[in-house]
Amino acid sequence: MRRQRHSADQWAAWLEEFQRGDLTIAEFCKQKGVCTNSFYQWRRKLAAPDATAVFVPVEVATSPHVEIDLPGGATIRVPNDPDSLRPVLQVLGELDANR
Repeated sequence: MRRQRHSADQWAAWLEEFQRGDLTIAEFCKQKGVCTNSFYQWRRKLAAPDATAVFVPVEVATSPHVEIDLPGGATIRVPNDPDSLRPVLQVLGELDANR
């Protein structure tokens, strides 16, 4: 027998219903006819911030330095060459991944 797939909207409604109720996860999943692994997976997926790409305006200019404006208002100024930019961008990427 093939398992039925449920939409993200259905899971969002169920997770909201679960939050308002007093059942355990196992009891709730049994009542809905879904496995607990799916419950945890959808809860994690729907709780995560939107992972879609966000594009920001980029101004391309030939300059001896590149300025990176950070959300907190700080600006990083780095020489405009790959050997200088690469480690800065790598660290910023790692910081973003750890948020």
